[in-house]
Amino acid sequence: MKNNLKSNNTDTLLNLYEIYDKHRDAILWFLEELNANNYEEYLEKYSGTSSGRSEFIAVCGFFELSGVLVSYGLIDQNLYFDMFNPTPFWEKAKPIVEGMRNKRPHIYENFELLNNKRVSWTKKRNRRSKDKL
Repeated sequence: MKNNLKSNNTDTLLNLYEIYDKHRDAILWFLEELNANNYEEYLEKYSGTSSGRSEFIAVCGFFELSGVLVSYGLIDQNLYFDMFNPTPFWEKAKPIVEGMRNKRPHIYENFELLNNKRVSWTKKRNRRSKDKL
C-alpha cells in the first residue's frame, strides 16, 4: 500500500510538472509582465489582449488544480512544496482575484488556500532548520 501511495505521488508530481512546463511562457509573463494593482486595472490593461488573459487563467488554473490536489491529499504537500512555490504568483494575483470575487465569490479559492498552506509549511520548515542548528 505504501509503495502504491509513493507511486501515485510521484506520478501526480510528474504530471503537474509537465503541465507547469507546458505553460512556461505564461509563467514568465505572469512573473515578469503582469502589472495590475486591482481588477479594474487588470481589465483595462489586458481585456483587449487575449494573451494576457489566457496567461493569467493558465497560471491561476494550475495553482487552483494544485490546491485541490493538496487539499484532498492526492499529493503530499511536502513533496509538492519542495517543487512548487505558489506565493509569488498569489501575491501578484491576489488584488486581481479579490476584484473578480465581486461576481464570482469562490474563484481561485483553492489557489489562495494552497498559498496559505505554503506559508505555514515554510514557517514550520524554517523552525525545524533553526532547531537543527
